[in-house]
Amino acid sequence: MSENHQIDSWLSFGLAFVGGYCDAAGYVLAKTFTGHVTGTLVLVAISVAGHDWRALLRQLLAIALFLTGVVSILISERFIARAPSRFLLPVVMSVQIVLISTAYFVLTSHLTAKFGLFVGCMSLALGLQNGAFSQAGGISVHTTYLTGMITSLLKTKTERHSSQTTAHDKLASDQKVSLLGGIWLAFVLGATVGAAMVFWFGAPGVFGAALLLLAMVIGQCASKWRRAERKEDRGICGEFVDAPDLATPRDWLGQRVKDRPRGKRFCRYGRKLRFLFLLWSGLYVFAFPVHSQTPQEETLSGPDSHETGQGPHGHLFGNWGGERTRLLERGVRFDFQYISDSLWNIKSEQKERFASWNRFRGTVDVDFGTLTGLQGWYFHATALWQGGGNLGAYLGLLTSPSGMSSANTCRLDSWWFEKRWLDERITARVGQFAGQDFYGAQHYATSFLFEPMGYALGNLFTTIESFDPPSTPAMEIRVAPIHNFYVKSMVLAGDRSPFSHNPTGLVPQFRGSPVSVSEIGFTPGKKASSVRAFDNVETRKGYSGLYQFGASYNPGKFTSPTSATPRSGNYLLYWMASQALWRVDPKEARGLDATFAYDWSPPDVNRNNTLLTAGLRFNEPLPLHIHNTMSLGYVRNSLSPDFLPPGLSSFKTEQGVEFNTLLDVAQMLLLQPVIQYYANVGGGRNRAVVFGFRTKVEF
Repeated sequence: MSENHQIDSWLSFGLAFVGGYCDAAGYVLAKTFTGHVTGTLVLVAISVAGHDWRALLRQLLAIALFLTGVVSILISERFIARAPSRFLLPVVMSVQIVLISTAYFVLTSHLTAKFGLFVGCMSLALGLQNGAFSQAGGISVHTTYLTGMITSLLKTKTERHSSQTTAHDKLASDQKVSLLGGIWLAFVLGATVGAAMVFWFGAPGVFGAALLLLAMVIGQCASKWRRAERKEDRGICGEFVDAPDLATPRDWLGQRVKDRPRGKRFCRYGRKLRFLFLLWSGLYVFAFPVHSQTPQEETLSGPDSHETGQGPHGHLFGNWGGERTRLLERGVRFDFQYISDSLWNIKSEQKERFASWNRFRGTVDVDFGTLTGLQGWYFHATALWQGGGNLGAYLGLLTSPSGMSSANTCRLDSWWFEKRWLDERITARVGQFAGQDFYGAQHYATSFLFEPMGYALGNLFTTIESFDPPSTPAMEIRVAPIHNFYVKSMVLAGDRSPFSHNPTGLVPQFRGSPVSVSEIGFTPGKKASSVRAFDNVETRKGYSGLYQFGASYNPGKFTSPTSATPRSGNYLLYWMASQALWRVDPKEARGLDATFAYDWSPPDVNRNNTLLTAGLRFNEPLPLHIHNTMSLGYVRNSLSPDFLPPGLSSFKTEQGVEFNTLLDVAQMLLLQPVIQYYANVGGGRNRAVVFGFRTKVEF
């Protein structure tokens, strides 16, 4: 079987899975088959007999838009190329992603016609798919419905055993049976998974089909890159497309390429496919969690940031047959990771409980300088699914035992475009990102679990400074005028209910007051323009430090227990210091580090108005061949007496202590056992002891 036939077969199986998935999801959510005209016609007859005119209109709309999608592809074939599948299919699948996403948004909206619009978007998506992919290996196939295919499968199987068939005919029959049987199984499996996902997650379950389509688009682009590279190696840098039967080759937009210099054709097609790959990776990265696999700069925060560099062997699934390296050489980094905090309250006033907080995250980072030659331009996006038990809320703690726990969600976390000038001395960023990822963030966050030290200062919430994953629209500028000094400032949307206002993270919400956050920093031992919010093993080599002073201000209205009228404006000030105290070798990381932070906000507006953290970290204390650290942290949370409830004489100061050991047991697996002690839980008199561990897996 040729390479093209193999690709067609896998495409047909993947698209059949998507067809079954969408058809089942559409029926569960809207009681309409979105990709099966025959089944929908049966539903039309039932609606007419039952006088259900609203359902009838929805079902007729499904049929009309499905056929519209098919006809639009047939018309496009006449104007673009005589073999459109090779050129149009990635574009059609990308349009399907948009339509499926739109279907979800309208279904979760308050529109009166939301079910009709949902059915229309899904039916149009499957109609486009049915028209764009109708043959695989010279065999006529359908990937959105099974009508006629089962009959064709049985007929082919019967003819296979006819006495008049030749060996060549039997081979062709076997290939056809394998193809049609695989499509049938993929469709049924997709329908089963689609129905299960919708029953389990509700409307967000439809995104599963979009994720698979995105993977297929990326796979097609990667496949074409490999084939183009092989042609270059043979000295045949011709058309990027595989269309030897065309008398006048055209690119995937239908433009003639006959008269172009042959050496430039690959570049033209390569740029377009790279653009397509970049566009959908950026907009729909919720399907692909990522992180860097080489010592490039960190773009994730707190628990998600990398303690060690992820080389070719630092991933559970390896180097993807060299694809990670090839993508990285083009300026595109992918990473998939899983993080879990498993914690028990082994001693407390409450009954013992095991709580596990789990997070799957995907990230993409794009260097446009490497990818397209646009020097100084970068793109970042990350998405996650997280959920589990919040032990801090159960115990009533001010200090959360896990720096990850917040709300159960599946969403696009953050994205931004970034431009750097003058050797990165000036940086501007705009998009959707969290203030706490960069301001008031603990520089040694990966070395601790409890929140004020494992992510960012907890009191930053008092000014509604955004946090991840419910990031809000923001812009930032950072300037490093001299070698060891920087100043940066950002403005963000201070949304007080970010999870409910933007549950998917896909539609930026400009709600609330504009919050401004600014910080100045001194970086002894390091170039200021190279220092990021969170450190790792490479950046902590030598006697380096980071000293910060910052302020956050929200001009909105805030209530106060001392006044009946809301007060305008609220602010917070913070001071932070992180310093390498001692090194065995001045050029290496092994040794002792210290960190300290303190914040303050007005006590008449903020209940939790002061916070102090301090910690020590010993790098590589154990004589092991694997990376390891031991860290001791202290947190002190103070409550304002202005918020004292009636009948209580005073608040106690909650104090917490943590000791943990981080073990990089394998290049793709990190284990971090921890024990925590809390006194005066929630400002009261109770105590608690928490034991557990963090697990991180790099896929």
